[in-house]
Amino acid sequence: MHRNAYWAYGLRIHAELDCPELPSHSETDGNPDVTIRLLPESAQATEPLQNGYYETRPGAFRLAVAGVAQYRVEGGRQIAIEPVAGAAPEKVRLFLLGSAMGALLYQRGLFPLHGSAVETPWGAMVFVGAQGAGKSTLAAEFHRRGFRLLSDDVCAVEAAADLLRILPAPAQFRLCADAFEQLGSPAGGRFDVDKFVVPMGHGYCPTPVPLAAIHVLAGHNQGTPEFRVLRGFERVERLLGNLYRPHFLKGQGTQGDLMRMASRIAEKCTIAVVTRQRAPERVGTLVEFLEAAWAQRFARMNQTRGDELHALRS
Repeated sequence: MHRNAYWAYGLRIHAELDCPELPSHSETDGNPDVTIRLLPESAQATEPLQNGYYETRPGAFRLAVAGVAQYRVEGGRQIAIEPVAGAAPEKVRLFLLGSAMGALLYQRGLFPLHGSAVETPWGAMVFVGAQGAGKSTLAAEFHRRGFRLLSDDVCAVEAAADLLRILPAPAQFRLCADAFEQLGSPAGGRFDVDKFVVPMGHGYCPTPVPLAAIHVLAGHNQGTPEFRVLRGFERVERLLGNLYRPHFLKGQGTQGDLMRMASRIAEKCTIAVVTRQRAPERVGTLVEFLEAAWAQRFARMNQTRGDELHALRS
């Protein structure tokens, strides 16, 4: 069967189906990091599973989406898809690039957050929060202002030597209708299943970026945004509370590694709660507020490090 070559989350992917959401890769030969297989269509995805629609065990994950497909994720290296006859291809890809890919990231020992990430002069800035918190809307506004985006929806943290990095994800973001309109109906946007899909285009960052900060978005009725840096164990609690599909982790056998990753992320990067009005028309004000907060905080951190280095040399 014809193979397509893609690149996402730092992984070389060969797929037996077209995935226009994924950045293309030139190498169709050799051994990829991940293989996506397309199995023959079935009448319906109704195979009994441990938790109703999914089940996990060490190195294996299965997901059944009624009317769409059944997915099998194995060893962090393979995803097999058995579509339901007549299922819309965009729906098959929606669960492939969301739930199935999230399970694969867990199997590979990565730390998948339910959020968006943007490249800045200070490093990668991640936005997490409850559904509807405005993560994608904020990322899209940064994109509109010329910042390069790393990910939307599933944001993977990788530990590389002494460095924590955000890996580039599928080159698109998904917006609800009011955010799509507020942002001026970005070029190339199309309605797909339940949201508007907008390609990142030249504003996509294709390489990993060191992690600088994680922001937990929350709402309030005050006009001025607030930036509160978290301390102590609350940092780990917030990280674990914003994992992507955390119930898919149980039974995978990588829980211990993930807890160690959470502790390391909490120790190495800034984690803050950002409260603001949730109205889409206020997102521009939030971008300006965050840029000013980052400039101030990281200038202060650099000054502190410089003072410590001077003291050691004295």
